[in-house]
Amino acid sequence: MASSSAVEDEHLTDSDLTDDEERSVEPRQEELRPETPKPSYSDEELNQLVCYIQRMSVLSCLDHRDWQEGTLDIIRGWLLEVHEPLLTIYYDRDTLSACLGMPTTCVSDLSYFRREPNEIFSVEGFHDEINFGTLTSDVDGCLMELLDRLYVPFLRNYLEWNATVRNRFFSSMDRFLAFLTGMHHQISGVSVMYVPFVIKELTAGPVDRYLVGSLEGIALYWTTQIRTLLADDTLTVPHDLVTVRDEFEFWEYRYEVLQGINDQLAQSDVQKVLWLLHNAHSVHMPQMDGLIERAKEELLKSLSNIKFLHLLIEPCSKIDAATSPKDLTKLLPRIIHLIRFIWLNSEYYNTARLISALFRNLSNQIIRFCTEQTKVEEILSGKPRFGIRICNVAIECCLTYRGIYDTISIELAQKQTQMPWKLDEGLIFNHIDAFVERLNDVIDICESMIVFGRLDENGSIPKPVFGGTCGEELEKIAESVEEQFLGTLHTLQCDSQAYILNVHRSDWYADVAAFRRDMQKLEETVQRLIFNVFQKVSNVEETLEALQSMLFYSYRQRGTLRKTYIKETSTLWRMFSKEMDATSRKLLEEQSRESWLSKHVSIALSYRINLERLTWLRDRLKNSEWLPAVKESAPALAKFDALRHEFQKEIRLAYEDWVAKRCGFSGDLCRRLDRYLVVRSKKFKGLLECNIDASVLELCEQAQHFERMGFAIPNTMKKLYERYDVIRSLYNGIIQLALSHNRILAVLSDRERKLFRPLIQACDRQLAPGVFKITYGSEFNEEFFEDGTEFIAEFQELVLIFKRANRGVARICEKICTTCLLHFAFSGSVDISVFQQQLSSRLSSSGDILRSYYSNVVELLSAFSRQFQSVDDEMTGEWIAYVNDMDDMLASSLMTSARGSLNKLYEALHCDEDMASAPIIVVESDVKDGRIVFTPDMEAIGDMINGIVDSIRSMLDQFPRLGYKLKLPKKQQRQGFASVFQEDQECSDLMRSIQAEIGIQREELAKYESAWNKNRVLWETTEAEFRQRLMSKSRTAGVFEGGIEHYSALADDVIFEDAITNVYFILINQNALKSTILDWIEKWQALNIKMLLDHGSNLMRAVYRYMRRNEQNVMTVPRTIRETVAAKQLFAQLLKDVPVKQSAFTPMLELFVLLHKYQVQLSDETFEQVMGLETAWLHYLHVLEEADEMLDNEDSEAKLQLAKHGEKFKLILKEFLEDFYSKLPKK
Repeated sequence: MASSSAVEDEHLTDSDLTDDEERSVEPRQEELRPETPKPSYSDEELNQLVCYIQRMSVLSCLDHRDWQEGTLDIIRGWLLEVHEPLLTIYYDRDTLSACLGMPTTCVSDLSYFRREPNEIFSVEGFHDEINFGTLTSDVDGCLMELLDRLYVPFLRNYLEWNATVRNRFFSSMDRFLAFLTGMHHQISGVSVMYVPFVIKELTAGPVDRYLVGSLEGIALYWTTQIRTLLADDTLTVPHDLVTVRDEFEFWEYRYEVLQGINDQLAQSDVQKVLWLLHNAHSVHMPQMDGLIERAKEELLKSLSNIKFLHLLIEPCSKIDAATSPKDLTKLLPRIIHLIRFIWLNSEYYNTARLISALFRNLSNQIIRFCTEQTKVEEILSGKPRFGIRICNVAIECCLTYRGIYDTISIELAQKQTQMPWKLDEGLIFNHIDAFVERLNDVIDICESMIVFGRLDENGSIPKPVFGGTCGEELEKIAESVEEQFLGTLHTLQCDSQAYILNVHRSDWYADVAAFRRDMQKLEETVQRLIFNVFQKVSNVEETLEALQSMLFYSYRQRGTLRKTYIKETSTLWRMFSKEMDATSRKLLEEQSRESWLSKHVSIALSYRINLERLTWLRDRLKNSEWLPAVKESAPALAKFDALRHEFQKEIRLAYEDWVAKRCGFSGDLCRRLDRYLVVRSKKFKGLLECNIDASVLELCEQAQHFERMGFAIPNTMKKLYERYDVIRSLYNGIIQLALSHNRILAVLSDRERKLFRPLIQACDRQLAPGVFKITYGSEFNEEFFEDGTEFIAEFQELVLIFKRANRGVARICEKICTTCLLHFAFSGSVDISVFQQQLSSRLSSSGDILRSYYSNVVELLSAFSRQFQSVDDEMTGEWIAYVNDMDDMLASSLMTSARGSLNKLYEALHCDEDMASAPIIVVESDVKDGRIVFTPDMEAIGDMINGIVDSIRSMLDQFPRLGYKLKLPKKQQRQGFASVFQEDQECSDLMRSIQAEIGIQREELAKYESAWNKNRVLWETTEAEFRQRLMSKSRTAGVFEGGIEHYSALADDVIFEDAITNVYFILINQNALKSTILDWIEKWQALNIKMLLDHGSNLMRAVYRYMRRNEQNVMTVPRTIRETVAAKQLFAQLLKDVPVKQSAFTPMLELFVLLHKYQVQLSDETFEQVMGLETAWLHYLHVLEEADEMLDNEDSEAKLQLAKHGEKFKLILKEFLEDFYSKLPKK
């Protein structure tokens, strides 16, 4: 129940508590948070307390010079912060530190100081108030010392327990301390016998039997300790390689432990315990005495074994100091002889089991040394060559060790027959055999690193590169093999690196089996890769490159990769042999084919080229020293030597046949040079052709080929061949001149040739000597070629200027055509000023661009004009026609630009019927002076658009015609560009279209204005007219509400109208128009509501006036019969008017309901009248009831009064009659 209520209390909120509960909770919260006391120490007192803590701190190796100011500040803070219960002081590494609470780092010991909660120390009583102490990492040692030195003596002197309890407790305590002492010192490798402290205080006399029983328990534990110690006579390390030094150190340790046990047994307190147990005739003493004697024997045995094993320490230590496994083998014979010496001379260390174990320890030391030398981590990190070398050296060392052992064992067994050499060689060499197997595994891994991972510390192995269409795919396969192997290698590095050479770890067998399975898969993949690669190769070069790119695959000795590689190498030599055969057959077939060279030269060159190619292949194969040796290489090389001799013979035969058949008399050959250099072409008008005899050049070229092949020039050819350079120079010069001349004329049309006729004629005069005078037998005329080349170069330069000018003018005209004078940089609609400013700016920038284009055209044509007129001073008709053509082209481009600009303007203004309008100008609409007006109006917009067209016309009028700039005759000049613009039919049509768009815009604005004019009654009606129209109606709530709803609906319609609307190419901002109309609507709405309020207030005031007036009249007491009759008539009329007045209340109150609906504020008087109408009317009816009762009462009184008055009237009348009759004359 308590927990349930606690949970319920947790879910209570402030709103769930009453005021009394809140007052009861608040004091309870104050009690839970008592004020923390604050100590008030002076500086002297605080420093004194800090000094006390420094002196009371006890730590190992504590130096008071290690105290730092930061540590002292923490101590001061702990003294001042009384809510902190604990302070600890310790060494953090070499720095003396302090903290509040326990340290977060690992420490060897610490001093602690503890206070009670909120305790304030005093300087005088600090040592009595503080709780302090020291903790060390030796927990069980502290517990043992504390129990043995403090609690046990105290409890033994505690006499309030009875004897049975005390004896049972101390017996258990002694057994516990014996166990704790043994376990505590066993961790440090020492056996310590527990002796109770009471033995030291025991005096002579009878001994309590309970104490004897406790000592027997302790002696029984001693026997267990000694028996365990004596049984530990063999060094056993399950998962480590035990060496000879380890065996020696084990016997040293055993000697020290046995010496310690014997020393403890000889101590007085132990002897006292044994003496007491002897006197008590304990059953455990014979067993104890036997163990003591055996301990002494084992001590002597340990000392003897140490003496003999020490002989091996110095030789075996040289093993660890050896520089390599090769040096280690030199130390082994001496060590084996020393072990044989120990076997023969040791008193105790002479059994086959111990000697076999000693040889096994030697094997382990060799394995450990080779393991350190192997450096598996370094090998797997990327040094396979080092791994293969060092593993082979280590394997050789192990095999040498076994060979030395076998040799020495056989020799010594034959010499010393009295002690045969019968040892367990399986025990000795099983680790060696396993280690050699592990080394072979490492070699396999190293070979795989080279083959599959391309890892080689001696140099980088390039990636295999394969040609052909499938080369990229094959490279991806090789890269995939490499990535898979690197993944497997990474797994070995992470998982197996630490125990690859650890012969005790059997995990490696599963890892190496998995590794070999992976390598088998990779090898199969590489086999398929090699097959695919050599399936694609088609010649010797590709095969050699493929073998070179996959050379590293041949390094793996395990598996079939190397065999496959050697097989493909044999295929390479066979392919080279087949290549030689194919070349021979090909040359025989080519002799019957036609060639662009002569038959003899073609044959000789074919044999020479193919011989050089085969020689190059032979050299590549011979220089590829990395290729493995195969039996097919020698026959292929011998075949090449025979083929080379045959090819050289064929080349000689071709040369001799050429000399006999083609080289005739020298006179016939020289007459072929008597020809002019150049002639005019009969096929192509105006062009030149070279006039050399082609056979001269052909013979000279053939002679040159044979000369390069090392043959002598025939005597009949020597004179002609000596002029070959001059002939070649003449031929090349004429070819160059003719080509230059022909190239110039080829680029000129017939009309252009007429333009350049003077220059063409001058060129013909310059080349006339080559046509009519100079022959190929003449000497080389440098002046002719230099002058001709210079003139043609000048002619060509002028033609280039002409062509460049034409191309430049054409490009400029194209740019002018694409230059738009108008650019609508804005997106959407803008104000007319922005529109006009941007178009004017664009016109200005476009004008600058056109002016630059025009200037470039004038400059190009002027440059050509200057060059042309320097040659021909007369202005020919062709020149005038050329200038006018350029002028017409410029005019056409300007008109195209103008048309494009006008068309862009038209497209901006025009809107298709089936597309939404895209306005460009913003116009504001509003109601002013009783009509809708636009800002700016349509007249301004039309003038602005027409001004743009005029600006285009003015811009074109700025540019003079090219005939005027180039000073043509005035009659030959064209009319101005502005006139062309005005007469251009397309431009005229575009301008008429623009005017039509302006007209359409006017019509659309008129429609827009008529659409808004349906609301013109709002701004045309006056206030008097509005009041008169409303007063002429019945002015019921329905009438007023109908008016309100009408204006509200009208306002909604206006509001829902878009703020902006598109009217053809104009965007109208209707905000001002809507705002003005809404203002009118608001005005009439307010006036309507005001008249509603006034009408309702007047009706309410009239009702109250009616009630007040009639209440006063009807309650007036009549004093006469006339007044009574009048009062009754008034009452009757009022009573008759009650239902009439009540029926008028509903329509009147509907007016106020309507006012309330539209949240119209009533005056205080009217509001009170409306709210009090029912009360006032009920009061009025009550008054009528009172008036009815009053009139009834007055009627009764009136009757009595009338009766009184009647009696009085009768009396008066009687008196009157009596008087009358009395005074009446008698007869």
